[in-house]
Amino acid sequence: AQATIAQKLWYTSPNPKEKKHVWFGESMTDGFQFEYGSEGSNPADVAIQLTFLRLMSTEASQNITYHCKNSIAYMDQQTGNLKKSLLLQGSNDIEMRGEGNSRFTYSVIEDGCTSHTNTWGKTVIEYKTTKTSRLPIIDVAPMDVGARDQEFGFDVGPACFL
Repeated sequence: AQATIAQKLWYTSPNPKEKKHVWFGESMTDGFQFEYGSEGSNPADVAIQLTFLRLMSTEASQNITYHCKNSIAYMDQQTGNLKKSLLLQGSNDIEMRGEGNSRFTYSVIEDGCTSHTNTWGKTVIEYKTTKTSRLPIIDVAPMDVGARDQEFGFDVGPACFL
């Protein structure tokens, strides 16, 4: 099942001009890291189940949908580069990014967060790997956030182990 994290103003920077990646769970006041398992399940049991899934699988994939309002998720239309692309944090603390070493880069299926249009858009990110210990994704860090008109939310898709 997919988990939805509300679309709203999550973070206001003391210095909105200074842009840096901000982890949703680790650094934003009301943010939280993503947890897996059914409602009310014991986290220790979920950890054991995930370990078995990883051991029994040769590949894994997961999608994250970033809902944006005046926040760039991947490609910046103004500059044409990916410097503002989101960071994803895997279960083993590895960071997946929009560019760089291909082992740690995600792909983008749909990119509707390329400019500040004052309307809601969405970017769909997919991460596929044969290193099953990297999934599921536990945190996301946008860079293009911090101003009062910059809002976002997520849909966290299921982690699939094959």
